[in-house]
Amino acid sequence: MTFPITGIGGVWPATLTPFDPDGAIDDAALATHVREVAATPGVRAVVVNGHAGETSSLNRAERARVVRLAVGAAGRVPVVAGVVAEDPRDARDLAADAAEAGASGLLLFPPLMFAGGAALRPEMVLRFVRDVARASALPIVLFQLSRASGLAFSTELLVRLCAEVPEIVAIKDGTDVPEVYEDNLRALRRLPRPPTVLATNNTWLMASLVYGANGILSGLGSVAPQLLVELHDAVAAGDLAAARAVNDRLVPLCRAFYRAPYLDAHNRMKTALHLLGRLPHPDPRAPLLPPDDDDRRRIQAALVAAGLLADER
Repeated sequence: MTFPITGIGGVWPATLTPFDPDGAIDDAALATHVREVAATPGVRAVVVNGHAGETSSLNRAERARVVRLAVGAAGRVPVVAGVVAEDPRDARDLAADAAEAGASGLLLFPPLMFAGGAALRPEMVLRFVRDVARASALPIVLFQLSRASGLAFSTELLVRLCAEVPEIVAIKDGTDVPEVYEDNLRALRRLPRPPTVLATNNTWLMASLVYGANGILSGLGSVAPQLLVELHDAVAAGDLAAARAVNDRLVPLCRAFYRAPYLDAHNRMKTALHLLGRLPHPDPRAPLLPPDDDDRRRIQAALVAAGLLADER
């Protein structure tokens, strides 16, 4: 059974993919992780097979397996499956697999090749998104990446995609330039069918909500979903004092997780869950490496500063 995601704002944690010491998916740990996150009051959907879930290290069968396990663990909370692929045929297969496994929606990533100048070939981008949309009946969350990545869509193309591909119901907006982020929000709101906009700017998350996003989609929610819910709800209620108080707890986590090398961000989150007693084996799948001792100390200090872990000193 799938559940609708159309029009849903709120908090959407991007979950992690636990592995056992041999590098195989740890089914029990994955189910427990998704169940705990989904059970957090205020979580409106959970996302699997994204960057946080190390999806590029998973083969097609493993990605479908992750979706099935997550759907079984999430209860009535919708599961959104990431679609990360270079070849449109592979993207279509992943979309169809996610639908068959019970996902309620797709999070569509742009292919890495788009960094070579897709902004100058909008028809190519439209064809890719339409191809994936036709592969299943699932609604699509389109991932708008940062300008620095080279994979961001222009505001004009983002609007055109939402206007011409009705399957797009939401945007995960990771724009790293506040001015452009605000331009995106304003332009998308003017559409006859405005999509839900989910902020994912973890280095300025409170500010991105204050600009007017409808919710949050972030790997940070795999560690601190309750804090993201409190932040979202405080901003939605216009209680900036409460929002600042929550943000003061989130900033240490953001600074510990989201720093160079950025490819370690989600490895650090696994270590955080391990320190919290919520993940038995924190190591990522190769070629990624676990955090070193210095990184581990930083993560532990951030958990203490966020009020999630007792100070043992």
